[in-house]
Amino acid sequence: MRLSGGHPALDFVNTVDSRRGRWGPDLLRSFDDLVALAERLDLLGPNVASRLRNQAASEPEEAQEALTHAKRLRESVYRLFVLEDVGGPYPREDLSLVEDFAQRGLAHQVLAAAGIGFNWVLPVDDLHQLGQLFAIKATDLLIERGRRREVRECKGDNCGWLFLDRSRSGGRMWCSEASCGSHSRVKRFRSRAKPR
Repeated sequence: MRLSGGHPALDFVNTVDSRRGRWGPDLLRSFDDLVALAERLDLLGPNVASRLRNQAASEPEEAQEALTHAKRLRESVYRLFVLEDVGGPYPREDLSLVEDFAQRGLAHQVLAAAGIGFNWVLPVDDLHQLGQLFAIKATDLLIERGRRREVRECKGDNCGWLFLDRSRSGGRMWCSEASCGSHSRVKRFRSRAKPR
């Protein structure tokens, strides 16, 4: 999948291929898909990713439960941020769920060297901590709200992906100019060109 959300929490939400007009398919079909996403977003190094894959293979029921919880978290994160596009209030139940996941992850963070300083990091030594890592990213994005533009929902047909609008004008409408933007312009052109 394309990573066009502009933030790990939004790319996590965008693992449902379409949310407008239809729902799905779900791109998180296995725990390994969740690990692969975190690895692509540079949230996990290759050694941690390999260890999680091995652990998931030896504990398939636990891996399935961790994936189910992560998907539940994903839908709460989606409902929180899709409302920014329309100016709605954050749903309390979803906010509480994301906060709970994040707090469990934050309780296990450790200080790690980063360049000449330090950062808080979640070591991710448990299958369920992968979801907690995404919850921490979502709360980071919530905290930044006053210092960033609103999260937007792609207006493309059968899309609905979320993204941070980093365009100069602040008027970006699509998750990707190359896909949804081009498709929308072609569709509009064809509708105008049809004989009356």
